[in-house]
Amino acid sequence: MNLLPNGPKDGGLIVCKGGHAVSEEFHEAMKDEPKIPAWTNEWFGFTENGMKWLENKGLKWEKLCAEPGDLLLWDSRTPHYNLSSETTQPRFCIYTCYMPVADASQEDLLRKKDALERWVGTTHWPNARHTGSNVAKRDGEDDPHNRFEPVNKPQWNERTYKLTGIPYINPAAGLSATEEQAVRA
Repeated sequence: MNLLPNGPKDGGLIVCKGGHAVSEEFHEAMKDEPKIPAWTNEWFGFTENGMKWLENKGLKWEKLCAEPGDLLLWDSRTPHYNLSSETTQPRFCIYTCYMPVADASQEDLLRKKDALERWVGTTHWPNARHTGSNVAKRDGEDDPHNRFEPVNKPQWNERTYKLTGIPYINPAAGLSATEEQAVRA
């Protein structure tokens, strides 16, 4: 969800159109490619060889432009990354990732509940395999706009509460009495 204007020269999302269709082939071809260090093994950085492989498949990168309120939806198997801004326009967006709750274990749901309670994010895997926060920097300093919890806490209704995955936690797995009551409601 884009929250500020995001033009062609502003930083933001770039996607390799059609790349989702060759995701398995790409990862098989790149399995011996040196990995770029990252905080999670869910992340695959694009090496020069990987970029050339995509180009040789005839795939093109496209910078997406968006206005406040625009919702950008894509299959996360699509090669993508963020560009740095060439302007003074800050980038402000919210990433949301979803998957069927049936694909998440009780342990996954408990991690997701913990992340929600601590106001930290997850990665492209909404079952919260990895949780944490990235502290934004500007010119090497912590961004003064960093927040570690919402200014206005969310008001949960039945639908939004279900989207968290919490109602699907087995009560024996660690719900509080209040949460257990909400699940039954």
